[in-house]
Amino acid sequence: MKDVCFFTDELTQWGFVDNLTLSDEERKEELLRFLDRFILFFNIEHKRGRSLDDYYTAKNISIHKKADNFKEGVYLQSIPIFSEKTTDRTQKMFEQQLVNQRLVGDNKQISKEDDDTPTMVLWRSDDGTKFTVYGSFEKHETAYGGFKFYAYNDFVNKISLPTDTLLDSYIKDDVLFVISEMYDLLQVKLEQDGETIEVNEKNQINQETVTEPVIQKEPINFEDKASQASYDQEEEFMRAFEAMCKQMGLYYDQKDLYNFHTAMKTGSLVILAGMSGTGKSKLVQCYSNALKLNKDNLLFIPVSPSWQEDSDLIGYVDKLHNVYRAGDSGLVNVLRHANTHPSDMHIVCFDEMNLARVEHYFSQFLSVLELEENKRVIQLYNEDYTKPYNHDQYPPSLRIGGNVMFVGTVNLDESTHHFSDKVLDRANVITLTMQSYADIFQMEDERLNDIASGMETANEVVYSFDVYKTFKSKERRITLTEDESNLLWKLHNSLQNSNNNLGVGWRIVRQISSFLNNLPSSSPLTREEAFDLQVVQRILTKVRGSEEQYIELVGRFSNEDKKVTHSQLLDALELMPASYTFEKSKKVIIGKAKELQLHGFTI
Repeated sequence: MKDVCFFTDELTQWGFVDNLTLSDEERKEELLRFLDRFILFFNIEHKRGRSLDDYYTAKNISIHKKADNFKEGVYLQSIPIFSEKTTDRTQKMFEQQLVNQRLVGDNKQISKEDDDTPTMVLWRSDDGTKFTVYGSFEKHETAYGGFKFYAYNDFVNKISLPTDTLLDSYIKDDVLFVISEMYDLLQVKLEQDGETIEVNEKNQINQETVTEPVIQKEPINFEDKASQASYDQEEEFMRAFEAMCKQMGLYYDQKDLYNFHTAMKTGSLVILAGMSGTGKSKLVQCYSNALKLNKDNLLFIPVSPSWQEDSDLIGYVDKLHNVYRAGDSGLVNVLRHANTHPSDMHIVCFDEMNLARVEHYFSQFLSVLELEENKRVIQLYNEDYTKPYNHDQYPPSLRIGGNVMFVGTVNLDESTHHFSDKVLDRANVITLTMQSYADIFQMEDERLNDIASGMETANEVVYSFDVYKTFKSKERRITLTEDESNLLWKLHNSLQNSNNNLGVGWRIVRQISSFLNNLPSSSPLTREEAFDLQVVQRILTKVRGSEEQYIELVGRFSNEDKKVTHSQLLDALELMPASYTFEKSKKVIIGKAKELQLHGFTI
């Protein structure tokens, strides 16, 4: 967080008078009393002083009276506004150009940065009283004629902006600033209730037919040889993965293996949690062996507790000798190898990932892994300030291709750091289930008998990136059922009531839907079980804190009957259809309630 400065004269036009006869403390109190009624909007200007220290000043300051529902700590999300006045287009023309991915006009408040795409835009009527919301967008481009937007699924939906949302928001320079909670609700409403804009036949671009949302996992209907081959290859890979685990003496529940595989397909980061010595790193080794990765395509990085920034991981510029020195981790070299071998899969595993703070040493990666594949670039150094002798070997930036998967193993004990919400928002945190010793001994005997009888057969298929991509569903729409989306919204509100900084954001909703869409058809997991796992892995991991903060959310644990009562989380789960048993989620919630009762906090 940076300090932003401005002179009090900037507020004179808004009615503030700086009384210079008062003491400094009294002047501060007067300013705070004045500002307490308003929200400030301003542009930030980056400057550098004579001592070469950076500082920031506020420009174009304007103030708005706080809305009646304003709460401390809320976040505002921005939605750009277009109109006939600013675009020289009618609303109908605007819609057609929007859906046809053509330039729709300019808005000076939209960032031109690739990773700052607004997910929604607004159209304001001539009289300024009605607003229409359009979305959802995943990327945008700019040219002399303004901006063009690309929808997530190539279909643009629209809804009318609710009046209560408008009244509780703020308009500044063709931008509507909306409370993040309302912003998320708009996203859901746009996806579920929005009217899809029809494309004029004259201007129609190639689009796939809209299909109905996938509600339950149905038997696959192979309409062509490609889909049949894709299904066969993924099923073959999973058999190889299971066989490799058995061959290496690693015995996990089959559902855990499918959970891990689906998370690897769909997530930018997968974290394996659990007790030390349960085979987390070995599972990653089995997965890479099933893919037939060689030593250049697999990297295990032992995390050091001393790591504090990304240079500890990726390296730095040695200014004395003017060379770039890649980090000892070897990560940069693997990323270079992935760029020069785009058809090969690569896995990077951070062993004991939370010995240091992930959001510190992995910060660049957390920011870029959510972007589209062609925009995932990390910065090694700034070539405007330096150009090392070995810049041909180590360019200033490195692309992270889709052929690189990141996974971490963690032990949750007193020697490690807990994950921040920034990490949890981007990761599937999987706690592996241990099998009973009796089952393990039996499976071990079977494995040894197979070896003795020569029944074990090696799978020699090498899974290239092109083949692995066919494992992934092409469905990009959110296909949650109404019951599932309603539950996520209830959980979001319950989390917000306990902590304003917690919630089920739009990113998590989209990733949960993607996980469900990508369940292999041969998976032993039902949709209901997979949804249960996602509630545990994407939402309940965020519930950490004191009894005072979370007792109403988690509930009260009784030592007498070992049950939890007055739990907002459990009450929300009970409203789901009977087919959703939430066995895993309920177990986690009961565990957290017990922690609150025993220790006064949950982790």
